[in-house]
Amino acid sequence: MNKVTSITLRRMRTPFLVLIIVYSIAILGMVLIPGVDDKGQLWHMSFFHAFYFVSYTATTIGFGEIPYPLTDMQRLWALITIYTTVIAWFYALGKIITLFQDKTFQQVVSESRFRREVNNIYQPFYLVCGLGETGKAVVCALTEEHYRAVVVDQNADNINELSIMEMKEYVPALTGNAALPRVLEYAGIKHKNCQAVIAVTISDETNLQIAITSKLLHPGVPVICRSEIKAFENNMLSFNTDYIVNPFEVFANVFAMALHSPALYMIYDWLTGATHTTLNSPVQFEKKTWILLGYGRLGKALHQQLKNAAITTVVIDPSVKAQEVFYASNHHHQDDQFILATGTDAASLKQAGIETASGLIVGSDNDANNLSAIMTARQLNPQIFFVARQNSLNSTELYTAINQNNIEPANRPDSGHDDNLPDTLNHLIMRPREIIGRKIRALLISPLLLDFLNQAKKESTEWANITISRLTAVVGKSTPHNWTITINRDNAPALARALSLGRHITLGQIIQNPKNRRQKIGCIPLLLQRDKKNILLPDENFVLKPGDQLLFCGSRKVKITLTATLAIRTNLDYVMTFKNDPESFIGRKLSNLFNKQDRRKQNRINR
Repeated sequence: MNKVTSITLRRMRTPFLVLIIVYSIAILGMVLIPGVDDKGQLWHMSFFHAFYFVSYTATTIGFGEIPYPLTDMQRLWALITIYTTVIAWFYALGKIITLFQDKTFQQVVSESRFRREVNNIYQPFYLVCGLGETGKAVVCALTEEHYRAVVVDQNADNINELSIMEMKEYVPALTGNAALPRVLEYAGIKHKNCQAVIAVTISDETNLQIAITSKLLHPGVPVICRSEIKAFENNMLSFNTDYIVNPFEVFANVFAMALHSPALYMIYDWLTGATHTTLNSPVQFEKKTWILLGYGRLGKALHQQLKNAAITTVVIDPSVKAQEVFYASNHHHQDDQFILATGTDAASLKQAGIETASGLIVGSDNDANNLSAIMTARQLNPQIFFVARQNSLNSTELYTAINQNNIEPANRPDSGHDDNLPDTLNHLIMRPREIIGRKIRALLISPLLLDFLNQAKKESTEWANITISRLTAVVGKSTPHNWTITINRDNAPALARALSLGRHITLGQIIQNPKNRRQKIGCIPLLLQRDKKNILLPDENFVLKPGDQLLFCGSRKVKITLTATLAIRTNLDYVMTFKNDPESFIGRKLSNLFNKQDRRKQNRINR
């Protein structure tokens, strides 16, 4: 017996007994009280007639007196029956309404429906724990690619909001604590189609519990966790959590990328961006003195990147303990300074040298202080470049409004960027939830993209500019679609079979348009991975082999075209030989017959 039935029977036991007793007494009375038939003789109702009479009497329908008119005694009993049964029904209906409004009953019904929906998923799916801003971004990215997702979140408002979001796939969702083993089992952690568990709640402790429970209940399932505290991160690593996403470390690496090559940062920002975003403006700044407000988790990570780039830094923080940590870890860097202040006032910023500084980093966990510091700094140095941490989603409009660069084109620092790049500049806004969402989207949907970006870090600024020009020439400035193809019988059956037969196929051949041999489809192969070796922007003459993994960049429409080429033999034959051969056996026979007739006619003409 399931929980819904159990709770219903337990809560409705008394109302059911009351109805049964009232009906039984009413029916028995109608049977025992004598009546008069059409011949004036005494008669007694059968139990069937009595039940029928009491049923329509109790429901106040009133079909009349059957099968003969009632006597006064029977009518008196009918009056008693009407009032007692109506009262019994009011009591029962009240209990039913109370049951439906009961939070426990609603939770049990939701869990039962949720378990049934999860059990009916026959495709691979991802279990997402936490439906905040990060969780929503991950779920939207998965459903956009037609992957199935299952969601668990403690906040009922987040679950209700999911129901009104436009998704390309239905997403079962449950309000509950994902750290509980029972809830994870309901969500399908033991399901054979569960591909990965994604723990992105706002609590590192909850994410740790989810990771532990997932590894115990389903040891082979990959687990991706969000973690902002090093102690929890180390704990997660101790039992082989597959991926740990720390937004502060990820942003520090992104900041280092921007310091090394603004064009490379543009590639990262563009390729990992959410759907419907466009190519952003380049970040450009001088590598003179930088001012860092806040020496917490983010401040320490960014300061390390500034040290690696040999950039002098002045740190402002009101904590004496932070000052001690700073001097203990930076005693070899005498050029860096530490000022005990908040950094939101003009005096402390002037003391730090804001008038001549090239960059300002505001990394506190208070958006009001961060915005105040930026506005004060701009009054003292209108050309200051800033890196800001946005903590609350409600502050998005404020950071968007303040992210207006006032450097005139003639005064921009030269970074060697291409003329095709956007004409406006952008500051860096760190949104932890967005950073985590980008990383997880890349891990799940296009894992080779991270390999591409890691390999691209080793390239020059000129290479990055050329790559941007090539990408914009193919896909414009809208967000390109990235996808990975593995050459095997599951993902590219036609190509895999052709290669197994010894056919010589190049990368340039498979990106020919299967409808027009004079054109190529609008995509660029970004990376080819073979035997764990990565080849950036492989040449079109590159010969393919079984097992190769290819990262492409283009549009969704182009992805469909390329997938068809790799899966359908006739499409593949056309891009290789430019001949349209039928797919079916009968089609090939008829084609051969017509070809023979054409050759005979041609021979007669030649004679």
